[in-house]
Amino acid sequence: MSSPGDASTSSLTGCRVCETEVPAGSFCGSCGAAQHGKRGRRRFGAYAATPSEHTLRPSLTTSLFPHLPQRSLLPFRVGFALLFLALIAFALLRWQAPLITVGALGLPMLFLLYLRESEVDDDVPRSSFLLTAAMGIALGVGFAFVTGAIVAASYDVSLGTDDSDQQTVLSSLSVLAIPIVAAVLMLIPAVVMRLVRPGTREPLDGFVIGAWGAICFTAAATLTRLAPQLETGVTAWDRPVSVLFVEAGIQGMALPITSAALGGLAGVAVWLGRRTLIASSVLVALGLYTVMGVMEVIAIPQTVHFGLHFVIAAFALIALRIGVQTALLGEEHDPFDSSAQVLCPHCDTVVADMPFCPDCGVAARAASRTSRTAQRAAAVDETATVHQTSNIRLLTALGVGAAVVAAAGVTAAVVATPVEARYVCPPDCGRPPIAEQVESNPRFVSQDGEFSVQYPGPGTAYEATLNENGVELNFTGGDTGTMQLFGMPANGLSPKQLADFLIGEKYPDATTDYEIPNAMVGYEPGYGVVVDEYPQDASGSFTRLRLVVMVAVRHDYALVAAAIGPYHEFTRDDGPGHPSGVNLQLAMDMGKYVNSFRWNEPNEPTG
Repeated sequence: MSSPGDASTSSLTGCRVCETEVPAGSFCGSCGAAQHGKRGRRRFGAYAATPSEHTLRPSLTTSLFPHLPQRSLLPFRVGFALLFLALIAFALLRWQAPLITVGALGLPMLFLLYLRESEVDDDVPRSSFLLTAAMGIALGVGFAFVTGAIVAASYDVSLGTDDSDQQTVLSSLSVLAIPIVAAVLMLIPAVVMRLVRPGTREPLDGFVIGAWGAICFTAAATLTRLAPQLETGVTAWDRPVSVLFVEAGIQGMALPITSAALGGLAGVAVWLGRRTLIASSVLVALGLYTVMGVMEVIAIPQTVHFGLHFVIAAFALIALRIGVQTALLGEEHDPFDSSAQVLCPHCDTVVADMPFCPDCGVAARAASRTSRTAQRAAAVDETATVHQTSNIRLLTALGVGAAVVAAAGVTAAVVATPVEARYVCPPDCGRPPIAEQVESNPRFVSQDGEFSVQYPGPGTAYEATLNENGVELNFTGGDTGTMQLFGMPANGLSPKQLADFLIGEKYPDATTDYEIPNAMVGYEPGYGVVVDEYPQDASGSFTRLRLVVMVAVRHDYALVAAAIGPYHEFTRDDGPGHPSGVNLQLAMDMGKYVNSFRWNEPNEPTG
């Protein structure tokens, strides 16, 4: 640290931008403009909160924790790395319970440690943080409950149908609207707090409120959406590691980072009070969350989905840094005395107590007000202490917090998971399914006259849509789901090739559970397969879907029966009463319609 007398002996010079007499240095202490190189106040090459970094560099720690002094950055970087490694380990071990809780609550824990380390919690009333958290949690829980049914309905993607029909368009619009609504809701706490408790107009006070509200909203929505998964056990041995890894990356890192950055950007804009910056921050948030919605409407591989989420997070961090840079360089400052001294938290040099450090260019308001008071005392009294928590203590606090959260997830899963029933046959051999005779149902004849098939008529639990080449049945009872009975030219392909093509077109990441032995469609030998799909929504939440596809070919024309719906493990008292390899409620009805398929032989009237 430089001696206290260094700043007082500095010569004065005129700033080449604002023309104010300021101490000579690399930056103007009044406006923050660089005194060498390109003229201008924007100085994108030196970020106002961390001048050693470029403004457009999406640095994680310095973006989300702008109040931290240089000496405290390392433990928080290590903290981020440890959280990410923990999530990867949970995914590899298939420990879904701690993966869910640590993924949702990891960033909130780090943010609370940041508030304490930077002493921002001494600047802003803690009641404000509590009120912000309450709003974020309430909005997140309500959002997850309201949109859960819409998201679940959007998972039942039909095979072999045209996606341009009106029903599909409306479904796509509803899915697209969900992330946009989420973006609006997560910004509400910052706006409300600005109106209810205006406090100071320092932009970074707005950042912590906006970021904290968005973080709480995202954590609450994630936990609410994924809570049902805890009922399946502590571990998830039936889920692919790749699915859990994508879930860990999106839910534990990409999505929380994105929401924190965009919420913080909105808070900065609202606290600064400039309409242009407010409008820009809202448009950026809506734009990035709209991209997330588009990602759900189109079918893309999980790896691409994973990568795009991190690209969006990087854009959100850059937008935040531009907003913070604009606010710190453009806000109005109180009158200052250039003869006073302060210990710079970034370059650890005693300099003139001005809005910006003349030596490194860091903005004074990039430190909390409590910290600035201590830095002023340290500049004139070498015995004065500046708050700093040891690196070991910070990482220990994070580790203990993560362990407690992981243990809470494991405990919740153990309590919520029902006891697995054990069956002895006899006498617990189940009962045969009793179904209505097929002959009582109406019969569909394809427009090209190649086949016919029976389907459930009015008054049943199915809503039938008749297309040119088949019937689509929307199951409205029980677990819900979709069944399809349709035909298509085989074009020389085998039943297995056709099944693989149809599944890969709509569900490129589906994993095969087992092939159906001796599969038949319309009493014609063919191919059948049962696959699992774990589709993700804009928040990175997954559900387990079970898809059954059966195909047979005759006269180079294929008949296809497919059913998709939520995976449902049947028990003695739930389902057909005997163990089921399919574990899909729709499969209980599927068999009778598969057997009703009939090819129209050449020269046979279509009737």
